[in-house]
Amino acid sequence: MSVEAVLGSSRGLIVAPAGCGKTHLITETLAVKDNKPYLVLTHTTAGVAALKQRLKRLGVPNKNYVVSTIDGWARQVSNIFPTSCNVGATPDNPRVFYPELRRKVQEYLAPGHISEIIRASYTRLLVDEYQDCDADQHALICSLSDVLPTTIFGDPMQCIFNFGGPMPSWDGDVKSRFPVIMELNTPWRWINSGTPALGQWILDCRESLLHRRSIDLLSCPDFVHWVQLTGDPQTDNQKQTETQYHIRNSNDPSHSLLVIGDSRNPRSRHNFASLSRGIDVVEPVDLGDVTHISSQIDNLRGEELANHVLTAASSMMTGVGKASVLKRMPSILAGRNRTPPTPVEQAMKDVIESGDKASIGNLLGCLEVSPDTRLFRRGAFTALKSAVSLSASEPTKTTKQAAEIIREQRRHKGDSRIPSRAIGSTLLLKGLEADHCLLLDAGSLNAQNLYVALSRGAKSVTAFSNSNVLL
Repeated sequence: MSVEAVLGSSRGLIVAPAGCGKTHLITETLAVKDNKPYLVLTHTTAGVAALKQRLKRLGVPNKNYVVSTIDGWARQVSNIFPTSCNVGATPDNPRVFYPELRRKVQEYLAPGHISEIIRASYTRLLVDEYQDCDADQHALICSLSDVLPTTIFGDPMQCIFNFGGPMPSWDGDVKSRFPVIMELNTPWRWINSGTPALGQWILDCRESLLHRRSIDLLSCPDFVHWVQLTGDPQTDNQKQTETQYHIRNSNDPSHSLLVIGDSRNPRSRHNFASLSRGIDVVEPVDLGDVTHISSQIDNLRGEELANHVLTAASSMMTGVGKASVLKRMPSILAGRNRTPPTPVEQAMKDVIESGDKASIGNLLGCLEVSPDTRLFRRGAFTALKSAVSLSASEPTKTTKQAAEIIREQRRHKGDSRIPSRAIGSTLLLKGLEADHCLLLDAGSLNAQNLYVALSRGAKSVTAFSNSNVLL
Protein backbone atom coordinates (compact mmCIF):
# COMPACT_ATOMS: atom_id res chain seq x y z
CA MET A 1 0.00 0.00 0.00
CA SER A 2 2.80 2.46 0.87
CA VAL A 3 4.68 2.05 -2.42
CA GLU A 4 1.42 2.40 -4.33
CA ALA A 5 0.70 5.60 -2.40
CA VAL A 6 4.06 7.04 -3.44
CA LEU A 7 3.77 6.03 -7.08
CA GLY A 8 0.11 7.06 -7.28
CA SER A 9 0.71 10.62 -6.19
CA SER A 10 1.69 13.45 -8.52
CA ARG A 11 2.86 15.62 -5.63
CA GLY A 12 2.83 14.79 -1.94
CA LEU A 13 4.47 14.38 1.45
CA ILE A 14 5.21 11.25 3.48
CA VAL A 15 5.59 12.26 7.15
CA ALA A 16 8.32 9.97 8.43
CA PRO A 17 9.04 9.76 12.18
CA ALA A 18 12.37 8.20 13.15
CA GLY A 19 12.61 4.43 12.84
CA CYS A 20 9.26 3.96 11.11
CA GLY A 21 10.46 2.47 7.82
CA LYS A 22 11.10 5.52 5.64
CA THR A 23 14.34 4.24 4.10
CA HIS A 24 12.74 0.84 3.49
CA LEU A 25 9.83 2.55 1.72
CA ILE A 26 12.21 4.55 -0.47
CA THR A 27 14.21 1.46 -1.44
CA GLU A 28 11.03 -0.52 -2.16
CA THR A 29 9.84 2.29 -4.42
CA LEU A 30 13.15 2.38 -6.29
CA ALA A 31 12.92 -1.37 -6.85
CA VAL A 32 9.80 -0.82 -9.00
CA LYS A 33 11.14 -0.76 -12.54
CA ASP A 34 10.29 2.10 -14.90
CA ASN A 35 11.55 3.09 -18.33
CA LYS A 36 13.57 5.96 -16.82
CA PRO A 37 15.42 6.21 -13.50
CA TYR A 38 14.06 7.85 -10.38
CA LEU A 39 15.86 10.99 -9.22
CA VAL A 40 16.54 10.82 -5.48
CA LEU A 41 17.83 13.92 -3.70
CA THR A 42 18.94 14.37 -0.10
CA HIS A 43 21.25 16.70 1.83
CA THR A 44 24.57 15.05 2.62
CA THR A 45 27.02 12.93 0.70
CA ALA A 46 27.07 10.59 3.69
CA GLY A 47 23.31 10.16 3.25
CA VAL A 48 23.82 9.48 -0.46
CA ALA A 49 26.49 6.89 0.30
CA ALA A 50 24.34 5.16 2.94
CA LEU A 51 21.34 4.94 0.60
CA LYS A 52 23.46 3.61 -2.27
CA GLN A 53 24.97 0.97 0.04
CA ARG A 54 21.53 -0.17 1.10
CA LEU A 55 20.23 -0.28 -2.48
CA LYS A 56 23.25 -2.34 -3.51
CA ARG A 57 22.75 -4.70 -0.56
CA LEU A 58 19.10 -5.23 -1.57
CA GLY A 59 20.03 -5.83 -5.20
CA VAL A 60 18.14 -2.84 -6.64
CA PRO A 61 19.60 -2.28 -10.15
CA ASN A 62 21.70 0.86 -10.59
CA LYS A 63 19.73 1.79 -13.71
CA ASN A 64 16.63 2.30 -11.54
CA TYR A 65 17.87 5.43 -9.81
CA VAL A 66 20.11 8.49 -9.73
CA VAL A 67 20.99 9.51 -6.16
CA SER A 68 22.58 12.87 -5.38
CA THR A 69 22.61 15.69 -2.89
CA ILE A 70 20.37 18.63 -3.74
CA ASP A 71 23.40 20.88 -4.08
CA GLY A 72 25.32 18.25 -6.05
CA TRP A 73 22.50 18.00 -8.59
CA ALA A 74 22.31 21.79 -8.81
CA ARG A 75 26.05 21.93 -9.53
CA GLN A 76 25.60 19.45 -12.37
CA VAL A 77 22.97 21.70 -13.94
CA SER A 78 25.18 24.76 -13.42
CA ASN A 79 28.16 23.01 -15.01
CA ILE A 80 26.11 21.95 -18.05
CA PHE A 81 24.61 25.43 -18.50
CA PRO A 82 27.32 27.72 -17.12
CA THR A 83 26.19 30.82 -19.01
CA SER A 84 22.55 30.53 -18.01
CA CYS A 85 23.38 29.55 -14.40
CA ASN A 86 26.28 31.94 -13.96
CA VAL A 87 27.46 31.63 -10.34
CA GLY A 88 29.89 34.36 -9.35
CA ALA A 89 31.10 32.85 -6.08
CA THR A 90 33.39 29.81 -5.85
CA PRO A 91 33.13 26.66 -3.70
CA ASP A 92 36.06 28.00 -1.65
CA ASN A 93 33.48 30.30 -0.06
CA PRO A 94 30.65 27.82 0.60
CA ARG A 95 28.48 30.19 2.67
CA VAL A 96 28.12 32.39 -0.40
CA PHE A 97 28.53 29.84 -3.20
CA TYR A 98 25.77 27.36 -2.33
CA PRO A 99 22.94 29.87 -1.69
CA GLU A 100 23.85 31.61 -4.97
CA LEU A 101 24.03 28.25 -6.79
CA ARG A 102 20.56 27.24 -5.56
CA ARG A 103 19.01 30.55 -6.58
CA LYS A 104 20.62 30.66 -10.03
CA VAL A 105 19.63 27.09 -10.90
CA GLN A 106 16.10 27.60 -9.58
CA GLU A 107 15.73 30.79 -11.63
CA TYR A 108 16.80 28.85 -14.71
CA LEU A 109 14.45 25.93 -13.98
CA ALA A 110 11.35 27.94 -13.12
CA PRO A 111 10.54 29.25 -16.65
CA GLY A 112 10.83 25.70 -18.02
CA HIS A 113 14.01 26.10 -20.07
CA ILE A 114 15.12 22.51 -19.46
CA SER A 115 11.81 20.87 -18.55
CA GLU A 116 11.90 18.53 -21.54
CA ILE A 117 15.44 17.44 -20.73
CA ILE A 118 14.44 16.67 -17.13
CA ARG A 119 11.33 14.73 -18.21
CA ALA A 120 13.40 12.75 -20.66
CA SER A 121 15.97 11.94 -17.95
CA TYR A 122 13.85 10.92 -14.94
CA THR A 123 10.53 9.29 -14.21
CA ARG A 124 9.88 10.72 -10.73
CA LEU A 125 11.52 12.77 -7.98
CA LEU A 126 11.94 11.59 -4.38
CA VAL A 127 13.42 14.00 -1.80
CA ASP A 128 14.60 12.66 1.56
CA GLU A 129 15.04 14.56 4.85
CA TYR A 130 12.88 17.39 3.58
CA GLN A 131 12.71 19.07 6.99
CA ASP A 132 16.36 20.09 6.45
CA CYS A 133 15.64 22.04 3.24
CA ASP A 134 16.21 25.77 3.51
CA ALA A 135 14.04 28.28 1.64
CA ASP A 136 16.26 28.26 -1.48
CA GLN A 137 16.31 24.45 -1.66
CA HIS A 138 12.54 24.37 -1.16
CA ALA A 139 12.10 26.80 -4.08
CA LEU A 140 14.35 24.60 -6.24
CA ILE A 141 12.37 21.44 -5.40
CA CYS A 142 9.10 23.27 -6.07
CA SER A 143 10.33 24.15 -9.56
CA LEU A 144 11.35 20.52 -10.14
CA SER A 145 7.92 19.37 -8.93
CA ASP A 146 6.36 21.38 -11.78
CA VAL A 147 8.20 19.05 -14.14
CA LEU A 148 8.27 15.67 -12.38
CA PRO A 149 5.85 13.78 -10.12
CA THR A 150 7.37 14.45 -6.69
CA THR A 151 7.21 12.80 -3.28
CA ILE A 152 9.02 14.32 -0.33
CA PHE A 153 9.85 12.52 2.92
CA GLY A 154 10.38 14.39 6.16
CA ASP A 155 9.56 15.01 9.78
CA PRO A 156 9.34 18.49 11.32
CA MET A 157 10.35 17.01 14.67
CA GLN A 158 13.76 16.13 13.23
CA CYS A 159 14.48 19.64 11.94
CA ILE A 160 17.71 20.47 13.77
CA PHE A 161 19.84 21.70 10.82
CA ASN A 162 18.03 25.04 10.73
CA PHE A 163 20.87 27.49 11.28
CA GLY A 164 22.13 27.99 7.71
CA GLY A 165 19.47 30.40 6.46
CA PRO A 166 15.71 31.01 6.31
CA MET A 167 13.61 27.85 6.46
CA PRO A 168 10.22 27.33 4.78
CA SER A 169 7.18 27.06 7.02
CA TRP A 170 6.34 23.37 7.37
CA ASP A 171 2.59 23.84 7.83
CA GLY A 172 2.44 26.73 5.39
CA ASP A 173 5.00 26.52 2.57
CA VAL A 174 5.72 22.77 2.62
CA LYS A 175 2.34 21.15 3.26
CA SER A 176 0.49 23.57 1.00
CA ARG A 177 2.77 22.62 -1.88
CA PHE A 178 3.06 18.92 -0.98
CA PRO A 179 -0.17 17.65 0.64
CA VAL A 180 0.25 14.83 3.16
CA ILE A 181 -0.15 11.44 1.50
CA MET A 182 0.35 9.44 4.67
CA GLU A 183 2.18 9.41 8.00
CA LEU A 184 4.30 6.38 8.85
CA ASN A 185 3.35 5.18 12.34
CA THR A 186 4.79 1.69 12.84
CA PRO A 187 7.98 1.74 14.96
CA TRP A 188 9.87 -0.85 12.93
CA ARG A 189 13.27 -0.06 14.44
CA TRP A 190 12.05 -1.14 17.87
CA ILE A 191 9.81 -3.96 16.67
CA ASN A 192 12.80 -5.48 14.89
CA SER A 193 14.86 -5.05 18.08
CA GLY A 194 12.25 -6.79 20.23
CA THR A 195 11.30 -3.57 22.06
CA PRO A 196 7.98 -2.47 20.54
CA ALA A 197 6.93 -0.80 23.82
CA LEU A 198 9.97 1.50 23.64
CA GLY A 199 9.13 2.35 20.03
CA GLN A 200 5.55 3.24 20.92
CA TRP A 201 6.77 5.32 23.89
CA ILE A 202 9.07 7.30 21.58
CA LEU A 203 6.20 7.87 19.12
CA ASP A 204 4.06 9.07 22.04
CA CYS A 205 6.88 11.39 23.13
CA ARG A 206 7.06 12.76 19.59
CA GLU A 207 3.35 13.57 19.68
CA SER A 208 3.71 15.30 23.07
CA LEU A 209 6.75 17.30 22.03
CA LEU A 210 5.10 18.26 18.74
CA HIS A 211 2.26 19.82 20.73
CA ARG A 212 4.59 21.35 23.36
CA ARG A 213 3.54 18.96 26.10
CA SER A 214 6.05 17.63 28.64
CA ILE A 215 7.28 14.04 28.76
CA ASP A 216 8.11 11.87 31.76
CA LEU A 217 11.32 9.83 31.63
CA LEU A 218 9.91 7.48 34.28
CA SER A 219 6.91 6.46 32.16
CA CYS A 220 8.69 3.62 30.31
CA PRO A 221 10.60 1.92 33.16
CA ASP A 222 11.59 -1.26 31.33
CA PHE A 223 13.55 0.53 28.61
CA VAL A 224 14.08 4.18 29.66
CA HIS A 225 16.32 4.89 32.63
CA TRP A 226 16.61 8.30 34.28
CA VAL A 227 19.57 9.49 36.36
CA GLN A 228 19.34 12.82 38.16
CA LEU A 229 22.16 15.32 37.73
CA THR A 230 23.59 16.60 41.01
CA GLY A 231 24.82 19.95 39.72
CA ASP A 232 28.40 19.16 40.71
CA PRO A 233 30.38 18.72 37.44
CA GLN A 234 32.95 16.33 38.90
CA THR A 235 30.33 14.09 40.49
CA ASP A 236 28.15 14.11 37.37
CA ASN A 237 31.08 13.37 35.04
CA GLN A 238 32.09 10.40 37.18
CA LYS A 239 28.52 9.07 37.31
CA GLN A 240 28.08 9.47 33.54
CA THR A 241 31.32 7.60 32.90
CA GLU A 242 30.30 4.82 35.29
CA THR A 243 26.87 4.60 33.65
CA GLN A 244 28.24 4.05 30.15
CA TYR A 245 30.42 1.23 31.51
CA HIS A 246 27.36 -0.26 33.24
CA ILE A 247 25.36 -0.17 29.98
CA ARG A 248 28.18 -1.93 28.14
CA ASN A 249 28.92 -4.49 30.84
CA SER A 250 25.28 -5.45 31.46
CA ASN A 251 24.43 -6.08 27.81
CA ASP A 252 25.75 -8.22 24.96
CA PRO A 253 29.34 -7.17 24.14
CA SER A 254 28.36 -6.79 20.48
CA HIS A 255 25.76 -4.12 21.28
CA SER A 256 26.40 -0.60 20.03
CA LEU A 257 26.16 2.57 22.10
CA LEU A 258 25.75 6.22 21.14
CA VAL A 259 26.50 8.84 23.79
CA ILE A 260 24.91 12.21 23.07
CA GLY A 261 26.79 15.18 24.50
CA ASP A 262 26.72 18.95 24.27
CA SER A 263 26.63 20.11 20.63
CA ARG A 264 28.04 23.51 21.68
CA ASN A 265 31.05 22.10 23.51
CA PRO A 266 33.12 19.58 21.53
CA ARG A 267 35.85 19.70 24.17
CA SER A 268 33.45 18.25 26.75
CA ARG A 269 32.74 15.35 24.38
CA HIS A 270 36.47 14.82 23.83
CA ASN A 271 37.02 14.81 27.59
CA PHE A 272 34.30 12.19 28.10
CA ALA A 273 35.90 9.92 25.51
CA SER A 274 39.35 10.41 26.99
CA LEU A 275 38.04 9.16 30.34
CA SER A 276 35.98 6.29 28.91
CA ARG A 277 37.98 3.46 27.43
CA GLY A 278 36.31 2.10 24.30
CA ILE A 279 34.35 5.27 23.45
CA ASP A 280 35.43 7.12 20.31
CA VAL A 281 34.58 10.64 19.17
CA VAL A 282 32.42 11.24 16.11
CA GLU A 283 34.04 14.11 14.21
CA PRO A 284 32.23 16.76 12.16
CA VAL A 285 32.46 16.04 8.45
CA ASP A 286 34.20 19.36 7.84
CA LEU A 287 37.17 18.15 9.95
CA GLY A 288 37.78 21.70 11.11
CA ASP A 289 40.34 20.70 13.76
CA VAL A 290 42.35 18.61 11.33
CA THR A 291 42.37 21.31 8.67
CA HIS A 292 43.53 23.91 11.21
CA ILE A 293 46.27 21.64 12.58
CA SER A 294 47.41 20.86 9.02
CA SER A 295 47.62 24.51 8.03
CA GLN A 296 49.90 25.20 10.99
CA ILE A 297 52.13 22.26 10.09
CA ASP A 298 52.82 24.04 6.80
CA ASN A 299 53.96 27.20 8.59
CA LEU A 300 56.11 25.91 11.46
CA ARG A 301 59.66 24.58 11.69
CA GLY A 302 62.02 23.03 14.25
CA GLU A 303 60.91 22.78 17.88
CA GLU A 304 57.71 24.74 17.23
CA LEU A 305 56.66 22.20 14.59
CA ALA A 306 57.46 19.21 16.80
CA ASN A 307 55.65 20.74 19.77
CA HIS A 308 52.64 21.51 17.57
CA VAL A 309 52.39 17.91 16.33
CA LEU A 310 52.76 16.58 19.88
CA THR A 311 50.07 18.96 21.15
CA ALA A 312 47.75 17.94 18.33
CA ALA A 313 48.27 14.26 19.15
CA SER A 314 47.56 14.99 22.82
CA SER A 315 44.12 16.27 21.83
CA MET A 316 43.35 12.92 20.19
CA MET A 317 44.95 10.32 22.47
CA THR A 318 45.80 9.76 26.10
CA GLY A 319 49.22 8.84 27.45
CA VAL A 320 51.32 11.02 25.13
CA GLY A 321 53.40 12.24 28.07
CA LYS A 322 54.02 15.60 26.45
CA ALA A 323 55.61 17.24 29.50
CA SER A 324 58.09 14.39 29.97
CA VAL A 325 59.06 14.31 26.28
CA LEU A 326 59.61 18.06 26.14
CA LYS A 327 61.66 17.98 29.34
CA ARG A 328 64.04 15.39 27.85
CA MET A 329 64.40 16.95 24.38
CA PRO A 330 67.16 19.52 25.17
CA SER A 331 69.51 16.83 26.49
CA ILE A 332 68.65 14.46 23.61
CA LEU A 333 69.27 17.19 21.03
CA ALA A 334 72.60 18.05 22.69
CA GLY A 335 73.61 14.38 22.99
CA ARG A 336 73.80 14.56 26.80
CA ASN A 337 71.05 12.02 27.53
CA ARG A 338 72.12 9.16 29.78
CA THR A 339 69.32 6.81 28.71
CA PRO A 340 68.58 6.13 25.04
CA PRO A 341 65.64 8.05 23.55
CA THR A 342 62.33 6.24 23.28
CA PRO A 343 60.92 5.78 19.76
CA VAL A 344 58.67 8.80 20.33
CA GLU A 345 61.59 10.93 21.56
CA GLN A 346 63.74 9.90 18.60
CA ALA A 347 60.87 10.73 16.24
CA MET A 348 60.52 14.14 17.92
CA LYS A 349 64.24 14.76 17.41
CA ASP A 350 63.92 13.87 13.72
CA VAL A 351 61.03 16.32 13.26
CA ILE A 352 63.01 19.10 14.92
CA GLU A 353 66.09 18.44 12.82
CA SER A 354 64.53 17.71 9.41
CA GLY A 355 60.94 18.95 9.56
CA ASP A 356 59.93 16.95 6.50
CA LYS A 357 56.54 15.25 6.15
CA ALA A 358 58.05 11.77 6.45
CA SER A 359 59.43 12.61 9.92
CA ILE A 360 56.05 14.00 10.99
CA GLY A 361 54.32 10.87 9.76
CA ASN A 362 56.83 8.75 11.65
CA LEU A 363 56.18 10.69 14.87
CA LEU A 364 52.43 10.17 14.53
CA GLY A 365 53.01 6.46 13.80
CA CYS A 366 55.25 6.04 16.86
CA LEU A 367 52.63 7.69 19.06
CA GLU A 368 49.90 5.45 17.66
CA VAL A 369 51.73 2.18 18.42
CA SER A 370 53.14 3.29 21.77
CA PRO A 371 51.95 1.00 24.60
CA ASP A 372 51.34 4.12 26.71
CA THR A 373 48.82 5.79 24.40
CA ARG A 374 45.12 5.22 23.70
CA LEU A 375 43.29 6.90 20.82
CA PHE A 376 39.90 8.39 21.62
CA ARG A 377 39.61 10.51 18.44
CA ARG A 378 40.59 7.85 15.93
CA GLY A 379 38.75 9.52 13.05
CA ALA A 380 40.57 12.82 13.47
CA PHE A 381 43.94 11.16 14.07
CA THR A 382 43.61 8.92 11.01
CA ALA A 383 42.62 11.91 8.87
CA LEU A 384 45.63 13.90 10.10
CA LYS A 385 47.98 11.00 9.47
CA SER A 386 46.51 10.51 5.98
CA ALA A 387 46.90 14.21 5.18
CA VAL A 388 50.57 14.17 6.21
CA SER A 389 51.16 11.01 4.18
CA LEU A 390 49.44 12.44 1.09
CA SER A 391 51.44 15.66 1.34
CA ALA A 392 54.65 13.64 1.71
CA SER A 393 53.90 11.55 -1.38
CA GLU A 394 52.78 14.57 -3.41
CA PRO A 395 55.08 17.45 -2.40
CA THR A 396 53.19 19.95 -4.55
CA LYS A 397 50.30 19.67 -2.09
CA THR A 398 50.50 21.46 1.26
CA THR A 399 49.35 19.55 4.32
CA LYS A 400 46.26 21.75 4.45
CA GLN A 401 45.41 20.97 0.81
CA ALA A 402 45.94 17.28 1.52
CA ALA A 403 43.64 17.53 4.56
CA GLU A 404 40.93 19.07 2.40
CA ILE A 405 41.24 16.18 -0.08
CA ILE A 406 40.99 13.65 2.75
CA ARG A 407 37.95 15.51 4.09
CA GLU A 408 36.14 15.22 0.75
CA GLN A 409 37.01 11.53 0.50
CA ARG A 410 35.62 10.93 4.00
CA ARG A 411 32.39 12.75 3.19
CA HIS A 412 31.57 9.89 0.82
CA LYS A 413 32.18 7.12 3.34
CA GLY A 414 28.84 7.62 5.07
CA ASP A 415 28.23 5.80 8.31
CA SER A 416 31.46 3.79 8.06
CA ARG A 417 33.07 6.70 9.95
CA ILE A 418 30.89 5.95 13.02
CA PRO A 419 32.37 3.53 15.60
CA SER A 420 30.05 1.07 17.34
CA ARG A 421 30.56 2.90 20.64
CA ALA A 422 30.79 6.61 20.11
CA ILE A 423 30.08 10.06 21.49
CA GLY A 424 28.72 12.91 19.42
CA SER A 425 25.94 15.48 19.36
CA THR A 426 22.45 15.26 17.89
CA LEU A 427 23.76 17.13 14.84
CA LEU A 428 26.44 14.48 14.30
CA LEU A 429 24.37 11.41 15.18
CA LYS A 430 21.05 12.26 13.50
CA GLY A 431 20.05 9.49 11.12
CA LEU A 432 22.06 6.89 13.01
CA GLU A 433 20.86 4.22 15.41
CA ALA A 434 22.42 2.05 18.08
CA ASP A 435 21.28 -0.63 20.49
CA HIS A 436 21.59 1.80 23.39
CA CYS A 437 21.83 5.55 23.74
CA LEU A 438 22.99 7.67 26.66
CA LEU A 439 21.99 11.34 26.93
CA LEU A 440 24.41 13.29 29.12
CA ASP A 441 22.02 16.21 29.70
CA ALA A 442 18.56 15.64 28.26
CA GLY A 443 17.20 18.76 29.95
CA SER A 444 19.42 21.05 27.87
CA LEU A 445 17.84 19.92 24.58
CA ASN A 446 14.95 21.62 22.82
CA ALA A 447 11.98 19.56 21.62
CA GLN A 448 13.44 18.59 18.24
CA ASN A 449 16.89 17.73 19.55
CA LEU A 450 15.37 15.77 22.44
CA TYR A 451 13.24 13.70 20.07
CA VAL A 452 16.22 13.02 17.81
CA ALA A 453 18.30 11.99 20.84
CA LEU A 454 15.66 9.70 22.37
CA SER A 455 15.01 7.93 19.07
CA ARG A 456 18.63 6.78 18.57
CA GLY A 457 18.41 3.81 20.97
CA ALA A 458 16.72 0.64 19.71
CA LYS A 459 16.94 -1.38 22.94
CA SER A 460 17.35 1.17 25.75
CA VAL A 461 17.60 4.87 26.51
CA THR A 462 19.42 6.28 29.54
CA ALA A 463 19.04 9.98 30.24
CA PHE A 464 20.72 12.30 32.72
CA SER A 465 18.80 15.48 33.57
CA ASN A 466 17.87 17.69 36.50
CA SER A 467 14.25 16.44 36.43
CA ASN A 468 12.50 13.38 35.07
CA VAL A 469 9.86 15.68 33.53
CA LEU A 470 11.21 17.47 30.48
CA LEU A 471 9.97 20.55 28.63
